[in-house]
Amino acid sequence: MRVVKLDLDAPQPSQTSLRPAPVAPAQPLVLVIWRDAFFDFDQKSSDDFRSEYLVHTVGFLVADGRTFISLAQEVLPDDEGFRAVTHIPRSVVERIVFLHPPAEEAPPPAE
Repeated sequence: MRVVKLDLDAPQPSQTSLRPAPVAPAQPLVLVIWRDAFFDFDQKSSDDFRSEYLVHTVGFLVADGRTFISLAQEVLPDDEGFRAVTHIPRSVVERIVFLHPPAEEAPPPAE
């Protein structure tokens, strides 16, 4: 583990516009809409059941298997992997929407 000291009293750098990374991640950015499983201590009857409880998750598609779809919130540099990966059972997925194509299909960033 590496510890980084934050100097919160230091002058803040001037605001700069965000530019696309020089190399886009190879994984496409997707939105997955899926039915979440939930546990309710207070459910009194079947009338209290939430049949339309759809969750929307956005992330980088890192695995699209027969059993699970896996989305990462962060792609690490130098092929070090991913962080914050969510594994969604395919059986509960309602829809997958591609928000950004993979790097090999994306147009080059504008200069």
